[in-house]
This record gives sequence, C-alpha cells and structure tokens, in this order.
Amino acid sequence: MKRNHSVRRRFPQVSAICAGAVLFSISLVLVYLHIVVLMEVQTASVPLVAELADLEERETALTEQVELSQIHAQSQAGSLGEKLDAYVLPKETDFDRLVAVFDIFTRSLEKQGMASDVTGMSFGDPVGVIGGQAQARPLRFSLSANEEGMERLFKFVQMSGLMTVGDALDEDEIKSLFLASEKENPASIVSLEQFLSSDLLRFARDPKAYEDQIKRSFSGRSFLDAFEKISDESLLSSARNVLGGGFGASLLDAKLWPVQFVTLNGMKISAGGAEEWYRVNVELFVWEG
Repeated sequence: MKRNHSVRRRFPQVSAICAGAVLFSISLVLVYLHIVVLMEVQTASVPLVAELADLEERETALTEQVELSQIHAQSQAGSLGEKLDAYVLPKETDFDRLVAVFDIFTRSLEKQGMASDVTGMSFGDPVGVIGGQAQARPLRFSLSANEEGMERLFKFVQMSGLMTVGDALDEDEIKSLFLASEKENPASIVSLEQFLSSDLLRFARDPKAYEDQIKRSFSGRSFLDAFEKISDESLLSSARNVLGGGFGASLLDAKLWPVQFVTLNGMKISAGGAEEWYRVNVELFVWEG
C-alpha cells in the first residue's frame, strides 16, 4: 500500500516536469520565430530607411538649388530682357547695324582666306509668320567661299540671336550640368548659373577665365568630365572659333553685340572660279518682334 501511494504522489511531479519541458520548448520556438521576424523586418527596413534618407537629402539639395537659382535669375532677367527687345528681336530692324555686322564678318573671312567678292546686301519686304506675332525680313547677298568659309557662315548664323553661354546649349546639355552639380555640390548652383548667364561673346574672347572660375567651384571628376564634354561638343566650341578671333573683337569694339536673330532661308551653290571654291547666293530671314 505504501508503494502504491508513493507512486501516485510522484506521478503529479513527473507530469508537471513534462508539461514544463513542453512549455519551455514551445517558448523557445516562439522566441526563435520572433527573432526571425525581427531579422526579416530589419533586413527590409534598413534599405528603406537609407533610401528615405537619400530622398530627404536630395529634396533639401533641390530646394536650395531652386531658391538660389530664383534669386540669381531675378537679378539677370531685366537686363537680358532689355537686350532681347532692343537687339535680338526688335520691333524694327536697324539696317545700318545689321549691315555693319555682316560687313565685319565677311571681311574677317576675306582676311582669313575663306571668302572673297562679297556683293552688296539687299533687304526684301517682311513676311508675317507665327500667327502675326513676329515677322521675317529677307536679307540677300552673295560671296565666293571655300568649304571652311561656308561652314563658318553656317555657324555664325546659328549663333545669331544668342546672348549667353546657356543660350548656346540645348536642353539636354543644361540638364546634364545641373544633375552633375546636384550630385557634387548643390550650394555651387549659383556658380553654374553665373556661368550659364555669362555673355557669350565675352566667354568666347576669354574662355579659359570663365572655365577656370567654374572649375574652382566643382572639383569632383564627374562634374568636370560632364562640363568638359559639353564644352567641346556643343555650340560653345563654335563660339570660341568664330567669335574668339578678330571678328569677335571688332563686334565688341563697335558695340554690335548681341546680333539680331537671323535664320538661313535658302542657299544656292555653284562652282567657283578656283578649285574647291564656290559661288554662294544666300538668303537669310531677319526676325522682328
């Protein structure tokens, strides 16, 4: 009897120990699962937090860029607008001024052995275009030129109506410069704005001074690579070639810059009097506001 009683008394103790072991095992499983969940959450959240920080940093940089850009743009808008109305797209063409520009240009081609025998210029009656908001007046002249002289004429026509360095760049080129500046030093946006709003003729006369100034604001290789590529492949390269010599100096001295906006309307090319020379009849459109 004592033995049976002793067995019954130990049975609850064994049961309790087994139950405790089971509960302990279950708790270990739950703790393990909790740890796994925490690790998964951490794995997912760390990149998100890092990405959020990058986005917040970029937003701050862009805000600074916009604010500084607006301040600089407001200080430039007035003078550029006045020049645009007075010289680039005037209500009426100043014939003497425009003839003087092309006279200096063609004489510079003659001095460089690129052209000769330039005829007098003639203006036609204006033609209304663009919904009556602007009109174009034909300008005709002819000259003998070699291929280099004709290319120089094309480039000069392309640069007519431009006032600033930024005018000589297309939308993608400007966008590339701003993206590169954003990545390197958003606070230097004013330096980039100042460069883009620099007078194109004065830049062409002394490009190294302007380029050195902006390079002092951006020392990173990524921005400098983008800047140098655009400087070499854009219309800025043509500006240095066409406006950087005696022609540009004459325009500056005679106060004939900026040049009224003209476009090429037609060109008739025939054989010239010498090998690799051509007789070129040119018709340009001179634009009036």
